[in-house]
Amino acid sequence: MKKIWTFSGLFLCLAVALNALASEASIMERLKEEYKKIHSIKAEFIQETTLGVRKKTTYRGKVYIVQGKSRWDYETPKPQLVITQGDKFLLYDPINKEAVKGLLDKEAIVTRGPFFSLINQIQKYYDVKEIQENQLPILVLIPKKKGTPIQKITVYLDPKTLLIQKIETIDSLGNLNSVTFKNTQTNVPIEQAIFQVKLPPDVKISRP
Repeated sequence: MKKIWTFSGLFLCLAVALNALASEASIMERLKEEYKKIHSIKAEFIQETTLGVRKKTTYRGKVYIVQGKSRWDYETPKPQLVITQGDKFLLYDPINKEAVKGLLDKEAIVTRGPFFSLINQIQKYYDVKEIQENQLPILVLIPKKKGTPIQKITVYLDPKTLLIQKIETIDSLGNLNSVTFKNTQTNVPIEQAIFQVKLPPDVKISRP
């Protein structure tokens, strides 16, 4: 259960849609301007994690994001739920009747929270490199702080719309986490109620 949060936190920062066209301005500068126009995001995601030499595990689900909040509904291989609100997070496993509640530090909020509402903080915690690969705009994020769990984050953008297509994250142990986004919609109505979760009384709650 905790493994999913460790890696899902990396994609909690990555589900954001962009509408900018290519220009002479840097990608980061364009993103900052476009993020001002984004109020909500809805998308499907496919998460693939490879832990060392172990077999790759694939997860699928849907994500909903508004300013300061995000909800990740895992559908396969089994239902799980991750919610972030500001510096707080909840990970809920309904099958095993377990939940984890905790706080994110400032750096974790940037990587695990609603990315589009935290864009101005990215360069505070990461060195950002902009590259082109087969005409595909790519952002490479390297943590400025040494000894963090994250080694590198690579963000792949659509060359025409600049919608985020895929995120690849390598942690300090060399584990790979890849999240691909499909059918991304921006500024769609999202009920605030979906971020309010009442856990059943028999759920065991722990804190990291």
